[in-house]
Amino acid sequence: MRKAEFFVPSEAMVEFADAMASRKLDNTVTGTTTEGEIVIEVNYGRDGTDEVDELEEVLEKIREQLDEEKEEEEEDEK
Repeated sequence: MRKAEFFVPSEAMVEFADAMASRKLDNTVTGTTTEGEIVIEVNYGRDGTDEVDELEEVLEKIREQLDEEKEEEEEDEK
């Protein structure tokens, strides 16, 4: 059994959980980071590698969207 850890920003948890659930991966919330991210541990076999890779891509896209939104908010405040 393999294990992957994901550090998910709290504001992105719903979207990430939906993506994870659609892939039917065995997962556990193991805690939080000092930055407020939620730590998710995913256990998978060799046949789940593609799904975990897809989940990593989903998380990266979510992070990019959050960064863009923060930048837009900062620009609006000026």
